[in-house]
Amino acid sequence: MSACHRVFASILLASLLVTGCGSVEPTATPLPATATRIALEPTHTPLPSTATPVPPTATLTATPTESAAVSPVSPPTPTVVPSPSPPSEAGGGGASDPRVAEIEALMAAYEQADTFSGAVLVAEGGEIIYERAVGYANREWLIPNAIDTRFRIASLSKQFTKILVLQLEEEGKLGLDGTIADYLPGYSGPGADRITIQLLLDHRSGIAAESAVQNLERIERDYYTQDQMLELIAGYDLWFEPGARWGYSNFGYYLLGTIIESASGRTYGELLQERICAPAGMQDTFPEVTSDIIARRASGYRLDARREWAHDSPLDMSFVFGYGQLISTVGDLHLFDRALREGILLNPAHTFSLVGAEGEYEPLGNGGCQAYVFEDGPGSINGFRASTHSYLREDRFVVVLENVRGDRAVPVFDVGRNIAAILYGCSYDLPEKSARIP
Repeated sequence: MSACHRVFASILLASLLVTGCGSVEPTATPLPATATRIALEPTHTPLPSTATPVPPTATLTATPTESAAVSPVSPPTPTVVPSPSPPSEAGGGGASDPRVAEIEALMAAYEQADTFSGAVLVAEGGEIIYERAVGYANREWLIPNAIDTRFRIASLSKQFTKILVLQLEEEGKLGLDGTIADYLPGYSGPGADRITIQLLLDHRSGIAAESAVQNLERIERDYYTQDQMLELIAGYDLWFEPGARWGYSNFGYYLLGTIIESASGRTYGELLQERICAPAGMQDTFPEVTSDIIARRASGYRLDARREWAHDSPLDMSFVFGYGQLISTVGDLHLFDRALREGILLNPAHTFSLVGAEGEYEPLGNGGCQAYVFEDGPGSINGFRASTHSYLREDRFVVVLENVRGDRAVPVFDVGRNIAAILYGCSYDLPEKSARIP
């Protein structure tokens, strides 16, 4: 364990032993007064000599105190997380903060380039300093995206599945060394008696990936019962011997979703609302049922080099249970980040394993500098992409949700890391409108 991890773990453990894991009513209200924000000493590190100055056309001039290359950012005062700002198409922050004006200019450039459609939220010290929606939730009716538009969050759903598994492990309702066969005795797939819950969580199970499915785009349009999906997954050979190596497997998390229900005797949706959404104050996060009428749900699109805007291929969300079936908002994912980091959802050891142990230094903007961050994503699913960027030491958070994918759509990581570059005073590139190929 590195020195920064030891610091994180000790602070996190001390805080949570004092505050405990309280809960709040399921409304978008502040987290409980007993929850203290966890923060580490900031050590934002510019890359030596390779850091490029911010292009004059790309950003406003940063003052020395805003530039990560000049001095570290002062750690935030540990206080209770305040209520988020009311939903708006653009808002948050103060007019006196030049970073907010610069983020607004960046988002306006994305809007002008017509390569981004979605919503972003930026928080610092638990407070929302900027939020904006760009593009259309429905392009036929020209209904614009809003801050509270609900988007598919793709593989960010896996984090919720992982938390539910760890919560059940904390209560002794399942063991991480238990096998698929222990909890799904009817599952006939190869390795069922050797693949453990831990291997499924870590993508080391050898369970086949979606790439093994022929005609996937056609098959995933249909509704599947759990029994039908389990039979489908069981029909594929193992990708490799369980535990032999790492291999990303969506189907492994489908199995985890069914194991959660088997071990608890409850549905995934019920557990999600009771154990994650209610304690965190989240009201817009739940499993999507494709045929349901869902208020404020965005449609998903593609933007490719050889086509203008078009609907993405159909997907029945029953196919992505456990690994990609959730919809949410930028506001809810901010509340989720706070609840996870403050130990509302898991015990100190599991909180550290999810947040502290998985953080690493990643580039900002065009790569001129880097910061220590826990990033989730980039998740991609038919018509949508999503990412979150949790800068642990400076207590900063960026979430980007898109209702478009394709090679002409700007990647969510580019948007998130460019916004973060502004927060740290680093250089980045403005978007350019990509020309359609004849």
